[in-house]
Amino acid sequence: MTTTPLESLIEAMAGAVVEAQTRIEQAQVAHLADYFDEDNRPKSVVIRMPSMQAGAGENDEDLYRAPLLPLVPTTSLRIKDVEISFDAELGAFFAADNADEDGIQAIDKGRWAFLSRVRKGSVALDTNASQRSRDTGNVHVKLRVEGVEPTDGVSRLTNHLAMTQGVFQTFRPGD
Repeated sequence: MTTTPLESLIEAMAGAVVEAQTRIEQAQVAHLADYFDEDNRPKSVVIRMPSMQAGAGENDEDLYRAPLLPLVPTTSLRIKDVEISFDAELGAFFAADNADEDGIQAIDKGRWAFLSRVRKGSVALDTNASQRSRDTGNVHVKLRVEGVEPTDGVSRLTNHLAMTQGVFQTFRPGD
């Protein structure tokens, strides 16, 4: 019989959800980098448009530069909720011996020192129990993501880039 402490299983599942959200955020940052060149200048598209400048002739054209980032919708995702279900049998109860009488232990993580309540006991789960019975013992995970509004930083960057777009040169026939 292979058993796992219930606390460890819950911590592992919560850790997996946090790691999944971290990977989503990293992918979004990497996608944002696609809109900038190797010198961190915004990539842009140059469009030739009929000139709207005062005194422009019929065939005059303006070169209009538009950064790409404000031209496309920025999609941000986050994990909305997670539902995990599985079949298991309760195993043995183990008493912990790593805490003082009150179950309080000091944990030092550099400047993030804090007191943590340490479990006094642990319940083991046999997650293979259903495999020995007629059930298959599958874990069922339902993960829902949702689109969220761009962060304030992305919105400000997009707005600033949108303000930098515009005509930068006018061509006249024969130039």
